[in-house]
Amino acid sequence: MNQYPHVFQPLKIRGRILKNRIQFSPHAPNLPTESGEVTDALVEYVSQQAATGVAFVTISDCQIEQKSGASFLGEMDIEKPSSIAGLTKLAEAAHEHGALISIELSHAGAGANPDMISQPAYSPSGVQIPAPMCTPHVKAMDRADMDHVRDKWVEAAMRCVAAGFDMVLVHMAHQNLIGQFLSPATNTRTDEYGRSPENRMRYPLEILKAVRDAVGPGILIEIRLSAQEEIPGGMMIDDVVAFAKEAQEYADIINLSRGSIFFPAAGVLHMPSYLSERCLNADFAAKVKEAVHVPVSVCGNIITMEDAEKILAEGKADIVGMARSLMAEPNLIRNASEGHEEDSRPCLRCMECSSYSGSGRPIRCAVNPRLGRELYCKSKPAATQKKKVVVIGGGPGGMTAARTCAERGHEVVLFEKSSRLGGLLNDASSLPMKELMRNYLRWSVEQTEKSGVTIRLNTTATMDLIRAEKPDAVILASGSTHIKPNIPGIDTGNVKMVYEADADLEAIGKKVIVCGAGISGIECAAELCQRDHQVTLLDMIPVEKMGASLQPFLFMTFFLDIFPKHQVELVGDSRITAFTENGLVAQTPEGEKSFEADTVIIALGVKPDQSLYEEILKEYPTSSYFIGDCRAPGGKILRANHDAYYTALNI
Repeated sequence: MNQYPHVFQPLKIRGRILKNRIQFSPHAPNLPTESGEVTDALVEYVSQQAATGVAFVTISDCQIEQKSGASFLGEMDIEKPSSIAGLTKLAEAAHEHGALISIELSHAGAGANPDMISQPAYSPSGVQIPAPMCTPHVKAMDRADMDHVRDKWVEAAMRCVAAGFDMVLVHMAHQNLIGQFLSPATNTRTDEYGRSPENRMRYPLEILKAVRDAVGPGILIEIRLSAQEEIPGGMMIDDVVAFAKEAQEYADIINLSRGSIFFPAAGVLHMPSYLSERCLNADFAAKVKEAVHVPVSVCGNIITMEDAEKILAEGKADIVGMARSLMAEPNLIRNASEGHEEDSRPCLRCMECSSYSGSGRPIRCAVNPRLGRELYCKSKPAATQKKKVVVIGGGPGGMTAARTCAERGHEVVLFEKSSRLGGLLNDASSLPMKELMRNYLRWSVEQTEKSGVTIRLNTTATMDLIRAEKPDAVILASGSTHIKPNIPGIDTGNVKMVYEADADLEAIGKKVIVCGAGISGIECAAELCQRDHQVTLLDMIPVEKMGASLQPFLFMTFFLDIFPKHQVELVGDSRITAFTENGLVAQTPEGEKSFEADTVIIALGVKPDQSLYEEILKEYPTSSYFIGDCRAPGGKILRANHDAYYTALNI
């Protein structure tokens, strides 16, 4: 029985048939060469996107002109006539798997990267965007500039058509150049292209008409809009609806995103995290859909196929854009169609993939080690020689290593000292905000349990136990342990370890000090302050360095939104000297100081568990492997999974 009848309903537009209602949303994989040329890795990446079963793939954010509009490292250069060769390879890669292919054509305008452009950036009004990544050198566009940029859009679109693309996306969202014309926040012109909403629409519509006239009736045109910019004085949904009604004369699909890439509060809306609302643009899409006669596509934290089906069934959109869930699980659509949803690896929305965006580094995923490396790792090859593999530790890395070895045909025994699999993920996922991590933990445990691995719980690995298995290879994935400092008063009743606090929030007093501004302390502080606790976050590092290791979108959410809104006090440069029944004492830059609290929470990080490291290495010098936290401090799920996967492929 098809549980997703709306998802799997075809859609015909201008004679083109979308085989279902899922679009692979544009994102930046950073796989071209340094000069923006298409690589074999990018071709394989697009091929694998299309192989997921989506109706169409959209290549991300390509600037129509580099010298005036380049935005981020890792962009594909489509400006040269010679780029048609590479674009053709991408189109062929998508078509081989029955997917249509589109491309996001953009110009950053005043948001151009100052290190990448060679002239002043174009803008509607010559006003700089006050954000660190934006150039201070801007030029108000005159008629000649506007004609030039319009023509560059047409040239770019025609190259894509020549390469075999089925559609082009004209990027008007996230405060890029056309969005800057549409928005009253950035368009202060006093001529016929400014002042009124009708005038602000004029130039964007001129570009759309020029592209439509150039590509002809057989090519689909999609436009991407921010449903709301969420910046002071920016576009609101009524403005977007009004423009969409005019744009549909030329556009075949209206794509709704949200926010701006340049302002923190708005930035987290176009790349939402595990802290963000689910399906956060669906209601906005419904308003646009009510007003237009062309299909509406919507993206924004649409995580599961159930989410997509609900949006479509309720008539809020005609197409659903997904990216990260498909990146985490390329078989998401296939599993849904075959009734095996439980086998789909959940996305964490941890933002690891977005931390690579614009950096020039190839994209990676915390839970899918193959992402961005498809060319070099097309499959899990069967082992040429079956081996006995012992894995020590049932955390995320240990489970991935054990499963991968078993899938390749090895005999695997996994030792886990506790009564359940998961390691420190059991602690890290207990807060209410960590639902997606709990989903991933449950999936990982279930997949490991049915993978054929022999699992020995409540078994602390010793050298005698390892020897008794007569292994051909040993993988140490013992992870890490929570740091509990030897500070006077640490065992006082009001002092709790962070995992204890997270698991029993009701037992936490009204006034709280969280000691440690790493991710576990930050998350705990955020959860408590939103429950109306009075929270102080204290660390040895300076306040300005708190959260520095966080992915930027997470930093913005915690430190620029949640903490200020709930008046979390940040105390830096302070070393705890004692815990007391009333709180703690710390050495601060102003001298020794007492801090009162009903509950003190210790979140001082973790340290590698290397208890068997030297013994294993000594006994199995060429057949032992060390993965994840146990080999180095400060690990992440990404490193544990990547270490585990590629180690298992090499056994």
